[in-house]
Amino acid sequence: MLMCAGCSRSAPSSVDAEEVLRAALGPMQNLSSFHFSYVVTKPQGAKPPQGTEIVSIVGDVSLEGSMKATVDLNQSGVPLQFQFVATQETHYVQNPTSQKWQSVPADLSPLGRISLTSGAIEILERVKNAQYVATESVGGVACYKLKGSIAAADIASIVASANADNDLECLLWIGVDDHLVRRIQTVGTAEVGEDPRLQRTIELSRFGEPVRIEVPQ
Repeated sequence: MLMCAGCSRSAPSSVDAEEVLRAALGPMQNLSSFHFSYVVTKPQGAKPPQGTEIVSIVGDVSLEGSMKATVDLNQSGVPLQFQFVATQETHYVQNPTSQKWQSVPADLSPLGRISLTSGAIEILERVKNAQYVATESVGGVACYKLKGSIAAADIASIVASANADNDLECLLWIGVDDHLVRRIQTVGTAEVGEDPRLQRTIELSRFGEPVRIEVPQ
């Protein structure tokens, strides 16, 4: 029987969602580097932004936890794109007009204290009522798809402004063989006032590949 990439496979009766989550913790904690994309999808008819909203972040994370990325924002309806480098305590933002770099403390960064490594691990540890859904292909890799819920406060590492007092729907795709998280998707309100249909999707790939991140001068 032939299967197309991305199609679901028959559900193995022995898949324990909680065991899949536990098995993923070690490999994710030991990652040396990875590539990521982080996309925020607003539903049709959602209110236009009144301030600054993240549209997407695409980049790499190194062994030391540093990150370099291209960031797309929507600032009161105006699209902006800039280059971004983050170390543990200092973030660097490249002015899209002058191309000059500016350093800011992590607490004052336009992205806040974002950490995709910590965020993925915290979700694995804190997702509630996890259930196995299917086995699907992500990037050509067979993954267990799990569904559960996560408190808004528990995704603060990926949504720095998370302050809502509610749970979000949470989907995870975890490698069948290597136990690495390939995709995380949340649907719901992380920040007070957000549309409850808002979707955040994080894709992880290129695990362990050499990544060099230089602090801008």
